[in-house]
Amino acid sequence: MNFRKNRGGRGNAATIDITSLVDVVFLLLIFLLVTTTFKREEHAFPIELPSAGVEQVVVTSNKTTVFVTAAGALHLLMHPEDGPSEGEAMGRTQKVSREELITKLSKLHARKPDSPIGIRAEKDTSYQKMIDVVALVEQAGFRNIWFPYELEK
Repeated sequence: MNFRKNRGGRGNAATIDITSLVDVVFLLLIFLLVTTTFKREEHAFPIELPSAGVEQVVVTSNKTTVFVTAAGALHLLMHPEDGPSEGEAMGRTQKVSREELITKLSKLHARKPDSPIGIRAEKDTSYQKMIDVVALVEQAGFRNIWFPYELEK
């Protein structure tokens, strides 16, 4: 047993091989780049915001969405992935009546029954109007309903 200290400076220096660490970091970087999804911008209808006048709102959504104004008007945004149907405008909003909404959503439900439907409303929209739209969407046969929102800054 040699308990003497090495005073000559000829000892082996401890080294760490970081090659595998660099490989893991690059693999994580590639994984994050491949799995990241980017939202695309879509233009919705002009709405009246609480602190400003009429302004064009940019909506990011990759699902068919029903917009409800504070006055109760309905606008439908059909997403192109939900499949084309005769006479429907894809990728842009169109003002619809309650009957037209049920008809268009029923056609979509016949093609894609598991499609999620978003319901987006203005800040001052009454709760009753939202429940009425949920009932219309459920009447068309959809059960996968989501309510997108934005966090206040």
